[in-house]
Amino acid sequence: MRKITSAFIIIITFVVLGYFITFHFKNISEEYSFVSIQNITGLQNEINRKKEEIRSVNSVIVKKRDQLKQYEVAIKEEGTIKEVLRSKIEIARIHSGFVDLEGSGVIIVLRDSERDLYKNEDPNNLIVHESDILVLLNELKVAGAEALSVNGQRVLFMTDVKCTGPTITINGFTYGQPFIIKAIGNTTALNAAISSPNSSVVILKEVFGLDIKSRISPRVRITKFSENTSFKYLTVKEGY
Repeated sequence: MRKITSAFIIIITFVVLGYFITFHFKNISEEYSFVSIQNITGLQNEINRKKEEIRSVNSVIVKKRDQLKQYEVAIKEEGTIKEVLRSKIEIARIHSGFVDLEGSGVIIVLRDSERDLYKNEDPNNLIVHESDILVLLNELKVAGAEALSVNGQRVLFMTDVKCTGPTITINGFTYGQPFIIKAIGNTTALNAAISSPNSSVVILKEVFGLDIKSRISPRVRITKFSENTSFKYLTVKEGY
């Protein structure tokens, strides 16, 4: 009888032990489930996005702190923040293109080529196109140009440049050659951008033979945007 009881106890013990072992391994398998490379990549991308959002928020915080310091200094020294606000309004007017500007920079004058056509050459190769002007404007922007104009028309984000035969239309105004590009900025950087061996100016002159002259000037004048601007789709978002 004792042997039967002992055997029964041993069986019950093994059954209970087996249950706990099975339950334990089940929990381990659930806790350490398989994660694919795709899931890891997705999680890493999400982490990177969150980090970028944090950097963006921190940048805004730094800017707002700087503004707050400006206001505090203005109130402490002058008792008002009018000058700070006036300065911000002036900067906004400069960026929007509604003030005349002057500063050191470069002036580029473009004309069609006067050389003879090569055999079977496309005549369009000898003509200044809107794409040539757009490429030059982009190179000047990359070089740090703070203001640009073409034939007196201020170049803004909405400026359109279109080729219409021998003329070019800019901001709705049509001009014949010469086409004059003006840029205000660091003269060393701007001049390097248009005189380097791989620049568009050099390629247009040496490959296509366009008549292009450029010079540095300590006093480049760029007039304000002459037309009214209106927006159909955008609205000001408060809180930014």
